[in-house]
Amino acid sequence: MIRKLLTAAIFTLCGTGAFAQLFSNGSELSSLSDFKDGKFQFHSVKSIYWSQIVNEGRNYVDRSEKVWVPARLYLPKTTSTKVPAMVIMHGIGGLYMRNGQKRAYWEYAEMLAENGIASVVVDTHGARGVGVTNQLGSTEVSVYTFAANAFAAADMLRTHPAIDPDRIGIMGFSKGGMTTLLATDRRFVSSLSRSASMFKLHVPIYPGCQNYPENLQPTKAPVHMLLGEKDNFTGTSGCFEIEEKLKASGTPVKMTVYRGAYHSWDEDFRPIRIEDLSSEDCRWILKDGGGVWGGNKQPLNTAAEGQAYFRGCAKAAEIYAGRVEPANSEGRKAVLEIVRKAFQQ
Repeated sequence: MIRKLLTAAIFTLCGTGAFAQLFSNGSELSSLSDFKDGKFQFHSVKSIYWSQIVNEGRNYVDRSEKVWVPARLYLPKTTSTKVPAMVIMHGIGGLYMRNGQKRAYWEYAEMLAENGIASVVVDTHGARGVGVTNQLGSTEVSVYTFAANAFAAADMLRTHPAIDPDRIGIMGFSKGGMTTLLATDRRFVSSLSRSASMFKLHVPIYPGCQNYPENLQPTKAPVHMLLGEKDNFTGTSGCFEIEEKLKASGTPVKMTVYRGAYHSWDEDFRPIRIEDLSSEDCRWILKDGGGVWGGNKQPLNTAAEGQAYFRGCAKAAEIYAGRVEPANSEGRKAVLEIVRKAFQQ
């Protein structure tokens, strides 16, 4: 009975494939020049990995298989002048819970629009019919593919007449937060952005911090991480390691840790115990030549080797996730303040 309850809890948290395809009826567009707001779909690579980003770059992106990625554009009600915008990236559970309820990401988009800031919510999983339920399964769509979708979404935003192409940032949650951090490296920009334009602001929210370049090539755009003190799902130790790398590179970086907060501290359900593994002790080190090493000790040359490394570094733990106050209310206010200050909005 306990196991059944725990399984139900994680499905509530992470969702299933039933709600993965979010915007199947959105218009397929190559530009937003004649688009107002609402649902649309844009083209992006179906799959990409670190080795392809480093060794093949834009050539791989241009010739690789593409998918239509569902998205939802939010604009302020009045746009008499060009407005800044944020790309919003979801975590391993996608954009919906199992019962069809929208996750917290949508509320951030609405909050930003109410305060003069546009945003686009990207459905990376929906484009591939994926509904992920645990950390091990999250490798089905690589974080590098998440990053490709994020940069492609930003390129689309730059074609909209109401959006300032020089004031586009990125925010992401959990795996989307990991994406937000990876985008601080210039190699992602040069390979994945059609316009070779970096994000001007990075706001990772309870991010996964296990995957990062060994030798950072920074864009030096500001970073502000929002973490939960009791987050042992993805953990926080790797985030402090990344903070040090960013500081050493000359990147402006800040970190806010919310006392007593678990993973997903802004979701619309009380904290629940989830049946999954903690990835806090895992590290995927991105080498300059395109290789990925597990914990800087062993090269991971195949998917099987990557899965084996994860099974070895992940650990069983008593993991909770769900809304915690005042982290939820303070975190949302912080996001708005961070974005408004960065873009002088």
